[in-house]
Amino acid sequence: MINRRVLYIGWVGFGNHGDDICRDVFMQRFGAAVRQCGIDLDVIALYPSRFDEFTLARINPDLVVLGAGSLFELVYLRPLSLAQQAGIPTAIWGSGYDSTAEEPEIPHDLAYAIRQVVAESQVVGVRGPYTVRALESVGAVREDLLVTGDPGLLWSPDPLDTLEPGSGSVPQLAVNWGTAYNNVLGKNEQRVAAALAEVLRDAAANFRLLLYPMWHRDIEPCLALANSIGWPDRVRVMTEVPSPQELQKIYRLSLFSINMKLHASIFSAALGCPFISLAYRWKCMDFAESVACGDLAIPFGDPHLAERLRAAIDRITADPAEHRDHLTEQISAARLRLAELEQRMVEILSTT
Repeated sequence: MINRRVLYIGWVGFGNHGDDICRDVFMQRFGAAVRQCGIDLDVIALYPSRFDEFTLARINPDLVVLGAGSLFELVYLRPLSLAQQAGIPTAIWGSGYDSTAEEPEIPHDLAYAIRQVVAESQVVGVRGPYTVRALESVGAVREDLLVTGDPGLLWSPDPLDTLEPGSGSVPQLAVNWGTAYNNVLGKNEQRVAAALAEVLRDAAANFRLLLYPMWHRDIEPCLALANSIGWPDRVRVMTEVPSPQELQKIYRLSLFSINMKLHASIFSAALGCPFISLAYRWKCMDFAESVACGDLAIPFGDPHLAERLRAAIDRITADPAEHRDHLTEQISAARLRLAELEQRMVEILSTT
């Protein structure tokens, strides 16, 4: 066996399911893929808060990967830039750009870093069309760039899971809520929370509502939302962040989901559970568009959010099987694109 080391860059280790599950998916899938080529892989995953040349030299990776998430920011691009200067291969694994501006407004220093890193990376895959538009705005698009979809779509259900979606006399609706400390489209989380509570109050007549957090700081907002809805016999709140296994069960038992956080929608889709995205930032629209569900993503700043949310609920409820079939087709296509990206990365380690 040949020994190889990969440095995986991301917002990891903070207990946020979106980033940590994607890291785990990368380590499992990529480790298995290179093992077939006779490579024993060591993956070091870190948030590069104080990354410098000495950190890179100490880790001494054979490949540096910009991981899943919205990582086109200077803190995450610096390790790739340093690796490129040192002649170490780099890859971008379905990452994306994000903002709360109506159109991408990328500062000059960040635009320069994006152009450099994208141009010099051996493999580039990005999350969706919004990210592509952001890269185009700073002249960082290249012919072999892959629009893969988010790598979180590779998260798969337990093969022994036989749970049926929406089982039970009253179907379950999963609702993810939380906070971004008002750093959201429209700059008004409270307005959106009030509109969501109003819609869910009506929905509770037809659904059992399960409110769940993706991060420990989302627990209190979930409790506050439940209190605003009322209907204690129809509303349940998870007071701890669900484990990955519990998350899978949530999606498998729900007819569909309504989500604030990006990876709540991504994981819902990956598990075959139709989603409505309350798009608190543009990264949510980026993902929804990547799986042809842009009409089911409602920006936080939309003045008609409650009306649009009701219409989206009615649309999915009218034919949930059609929406599941659509997702199955989209997710299958995205996984093929992600597999192609993965294979390109395997070839880098196989020839290094």
